[in-house]
Amino acid sequence: MRELWDRTYLALLPWTHVPVGDLHARCTEAVTGALAVLWDGCDDALLDAPATDGQIHAIVAAQRAYGLGWRDAVLGDVAAQAQAARLGDGPGGLWTPAERWNRGRGRAFRPTLRRNLEFFAMHPWAAELEHLRTVRCAVEASAGDPRSALALLFRTAWTNKATERRGWDDAEWWQYLGVEALASWAVVALGLPAEDPASAGWAVEEAAEAVSASDWTWRGTGLPDGFLDAAFAALAL
Repeated sequence: MRELWDRTYLALLPWTHVPVGDLHARCTEAVTGALAVLWDGCDDALLDAPATDGQIHAIVAAQRAYGLGWRDAVLGDVAAQAQAARLGDGPGGLWTPAERWNRGRGRAFRPTLRRNLEFFAMHPWAAELEHLRTVRCAVEASAGDPRSALALLFRTAWTNKATERRGWDDAEWWQYLGVEALASWAVVALGLPAEDPASAGWAVEEAAEAVSASDWTWRGTGLPDGFLDAAFAALAL
């Protein structure tokens, strides 16, 4: 289990240096090229016309193919080994078998095909790469010290999300920050002893819930009191 996490992390690490806009642009370019073959062209007249649900289904199918191809090219045989060992879907679903990686079909909801393409043809692993990018930056900035890295990691995640989400009550703060994913990847990046980094991430998420008052909202000025100490304890630091 841990070996495959480590290999996944190392394979993805170079991609954390690629700006997210470039990731999306590469995916959109590939999807557009596939659609041009399917539709015998994909010119401005078509892109600026209203989209049909059938066209959206084609975009989603092409984006799915791109995502799976990118995953397998970057990870090599990691996903196949994880599937053979029945280790589950892995971090961010990166080990999910192709036949079960279903992101829905989508439907047209923006005024033109071009606008829908911009939405549906985004890089499917960009969010997970953003988690890794945040972890990498925190580890580098703290010279690899676990407590310093984790403190910087979660405070940075808070800063990145607080302005956007403050006052919203439709999900818990640790869900918006991606505490479980960040903690799991931090365990790998820091070389902390955990055979299953996902379990360590869950423990930190449970710690976040335990220290948060039931009426706590994004109106707070920072991470809830006691969270960092609880996270350190959950990871035996």
